[in-house]
Amino acid sequence: MSTLRHFVSAICLGTCLAGSAAYAADAATAPATGTGSVAGHHWRGHHHGGPLGGFGHVLHKLNLSAEQKTQIKSILAGEKSQFQALHTSVKSNMEALATMPPTDSGYAALVQTAQTNAATRIKLASETWTMIYQNVLTAAQQKQIPTIVAAEQAARQEKMATWRAQHPQT
Repeated sequence: MSTLRHFVSAICLGTCLAGSAAYAADAATAPATGTGSVAGHHWRGHHHGGPLGGFGHVLHKLNLSAEQKTQIKSILAGEKSQFQALHTSVKSNMEALATMPPTDSGYAALVQTAQTNAATRIKLASETWTMIYQNVLTAAQQKQIPTIVAAEQAARQEKMATWRAQHPQT
């Protein structure tokens, strides 16, 4: 039974990694405008808010001044090379994982690199958000953030409840 669990887990991981590699390859061939148009839909990927992760969309709702937007762009520009290097590492690692069987001796090292890349991404995004939060946002804007996040969570839960009502589980 344990072997079956490991086998299914390995298949799922391999499928996810292959899908990630395919997505990265598709994103690399997207139009230069950055829209990534697929069947008339414009996709920005699943990186809500860019390098800030889930907090980028919050900034759009804070009615930032032109000066604040400039400061944020400056902070993001300063972090851009680190994010690009990380993206390159993630992409090459995912491609290697997608082509390497889990029984290969180097597979564990690639998985470790993927974990390190994920931790680095989280740390870098957190540091960037902290700089923006502490150095750019006013106290009033900082106080608005929990309200914005709570409203978005409530809207997401409502959408999920609606979807579940339309798609009953068997």
